[in-house]
Amino acid sequence: MRGLAYSILKLWVATGLFFYYRKVKVVGKEKIPLDKPVLFLSNHQNALMDVLLIAVYCGRKPWFLTRSDVFKNSFLKSFFNFLQMMPVYRIRDGKSSVPKNKAVFKKCAHLLEAKHAILLFPEANHSLQRRVRPLSKGFTRIVEATLEQNPNLDVQLVPIGQNYAYPQQAGDAATLVFGNPIPVQDHKNAPDFINKLKEEVQYSLMKLTTHIPETEYDGAIQSLGENGEQYLEPTVVNALISQGDFLKRTEMGKKVGNPFLKALFTIWNLPFILLWRSVLKPKVPEAEFEATFRFGFVLLVYPLVYGICFLLIWNWYNTKTACLFVLGHAVVNLVLVKMGITSLVQRK
Repeated sequence: MRGLAYSILKLWVATGLFFYYRKVKVVGKEKIPLDKPVLFLSNHQNALMDVLLIAVYCGRKPWFLTRSDVFKNSFLKSFFNFLQMMPVYRIRDGKSSVPKNKAVFKKCAHLLEAKHAILLFPEANHSLQRRVRPLSKGFTRIVEATLEQNPNLDVQLVPIGQNYAYPQQAGDAATLVFGNPIPVQDHKNAPDFINKLKEEVQYSLMKLTTHIPETEYDGAIQSLGENGEQYLEPTVVNALISQGDFLKRTEMGKKVGNPFLKALFTIWNLPFILLWRSVLKPKVPEAEFEATFRFGFVLLVYPLVYGICFLLIWNWYNTKTACLFVLGHAVVNLVLVKMGITSLVQRK
């Protein structure tokens, strides 16, 4: 029963992502080991959207390491346990709580022994900036705890690059790139094994997502221009960044989004947009959470309103009219999103 509920929830989220994103391109999914213990290690740019995209498209049923403060609510704690989420404690949560990570890492080791997959974000924070930040030691401690329990376990580290065109906006596009698995056993006898492993993961992430060094960031962003579509091809754009050859790229694909379609989408969804802007958007705590809050709004409010409209029209007219209204509104939205409603303005 629990498995069925999880599958239904995953299908609901996958449907929401299909309606929310203009396109999601998945690269390298065939590289993911299906019968081995896996640690998914991803860059972290877009808050919960990063988690949802991996959960839906990775082909595994991963456990998730999540910051501990979200587990304070008892109801949410039960729900997060259902979603296979585990808390990870940071210094900012209080020094006294950090030792609790030992038990969490031990549980991770047991999960890996049972050939499960675990997802974590080794940068240990999120940022809309298009670069890979220094990695924390969290994933290496899980590796150490696992090898302590089972020195010969064939743990695979799978780096993931997540790339967005306009991460704060509806109708965005994303590219999810799964890198080559890094077998822990191939490295464990090397000198300074843990640091070498960390360096290899960092290097892989810098290839799988757009990586603009911090010292060059503002100048590179300005030179690359406002077309966010270019960031969906990290290999190409990283080569241009390293060469400083921005002109060729900014001349490509300048037409992103259609103002007429965006205006039509706004009119078509005006009550929803007014509700979003007046009630929920002001509560977004950080820019990185804007897409997460908006997607949650879409996932919850649209089905609720569609359900109410269906019942009202069914009561006033008939079932056919109710179905046509609800399906018609949803299909027009889907077509507009897929045709491109994303603004040309890139929010940094």
